[in-house]
Amino acid sequence: MDKPLIGSGQINYLTMTSGDDGIIKGGPTTPSWTCKIHPLFNAITSAACVVMAWGLMYLFFDMTPGSHLASVVLLISCSWACGKIAEMLYLPPLLGMLLAGLVLRNSDHYNVDENIFQPHIINLREVALTVLLVASGLSLDPAMLKKLSLVVTQLAILPCITETIAAAVVTHYLLGLPWVWGLLLGSILSPVSSAVILPALLEFKQKGLGEDKGIITLVMAACSFDDIFCISAFGVFLSIIFSEGSWKTNAMRGPIEVAIGVCVGIIWGIITGFIPHKCETSLALKRTYIITAGGVLLTFGSKMIDLPGAGPLAIMTAAFVSAICWKKNDCFSDDVEMATNNVWDFLEPLLFASIGTEIDLSSIRPTLITSASVLLVITSLVRVATCFFVLKDTNFNLREKIFVNIAWLPKATVQAAIGPIALDMARSRDESLIPYASDVLAISVLAILITAPIGAIAMTLRGEYLLKKH
Repeated sequence: MDKPLIGSGQINYLTMTSGDDGIIKGGPTTPSWTCKIHPLFNAITSAACVVMAWGLMYLFFDMTPGSHLASVVLLISCSWACGKIAEMLYLPPLLGMLLAGLVLRNSDHYNVDENIFQPHIINLREVALTVLLVASGLSLDPAMLKKLSLVVTQLAILPCITETIAAAVVTHYLLGLPWVWGLLLGSILSPVSSAVILPALLEFKQKGLGEDKGIITLVMAACSFDDIFCISAFGVFLSIIFSEGSWKTNAMRGPIEVAIGVCVGIIWGIITGFIPHKCETSLALKRTYIITAGGVLLTFGSKMIDLPGAGPLAIMTAAFVSAICWKKNDCFSDDVEMATNNVWDFLEPLLFASIGTEIDLSSIRPTLITSASVLLVITSLVRVATCFFVLKDTNFNLREKIFVNIAWLPKATVQAAIGPIALDMARSRDESLIPYASDVLAISVLAILITAPIGAIAMTLRGEYLLKKH
């Protein structure tokens, strides 16, 4: 008895047989035919859905050209379209999404009320990053993480220290920035963008690339600690410049955030590891909702208690612990990870397009571009040398070490988030420091423009060549 199963443009026939125990068994046989479709048809269908969605929103909301809501919808639509175009050109989709936000912002086609819409967009960006961190935590390999724990710590801290010092030296002699301002800039430039590297890493993991040596797990785990360390250092230097609290207190924030993030993540991971029960219906859907919603609460809760670095670490830890509990309870399934990836695909255009809108090209002096380029080249070389030093005692071959260095270059989310803080404080407290703060912001913007596309393209185009398939 053959029953057709229709899906994904092809028909599979499920052959049903009766065993000796009387139970009907079945399995898919070779498909009788395959429907081939050009990618252009998918694009046309998706575009039609977008147009109809726009029309429906026009009936109920103010979607006239130039309105704030129309700007937001235009941003997301263009981001999605540019991502698809970049993908068809064998480029990272996030590159097209970043450029969409950049162009719309600097051509005055993206104009939203900073008091009404912008806070919601920032919150949605945090939600998107939370979903990405959950997917990353579910993908971590416990055995490899235990084996590479020392390397993870070294890779998260040492490159940041050397890059920060190099940035201070170069900016002091090249741009005339005071030493403490150079250190502040270095702490801004050092963090790696998890939003840029994690999508590519998740794709490589699904293909089985680098799995035998735990390379993907290494980079995923290290990028979370990397951000916390750099943001804590940024707080120390900021307090020195503006006398904002004790620098000793700010120096202790890093270890405190790590401890709180790990502890809260373990507790929440154990809870989500057993709730919902493995015998409940719609198990994957309930697990996806609980762990993702919990991650969102951890993100915003950590900000409410002024420990923003603890949230991302807690999210990744919770997802990691949950997966371990499911495996020990014999109820692990890839469905949760697949559902989380589907949610991420939906939120991805908003995340990268909104990062692009943070880049204001008018704030960049033409004479600063050359100096910033020299700075980024020198600091990147220092980071690469440090990474090779950290990886010298591992069993990674040369290609794999090169991949880790490429993954450790892109800047985006942290730079966009903390880059303007010094300028805002200079305007409100000491206007004589505005020139220094303006240079810091401009170089942060250039770092995003230069390193994010280069790192993303290099990872996407050379990742399969550099990593060994398990």
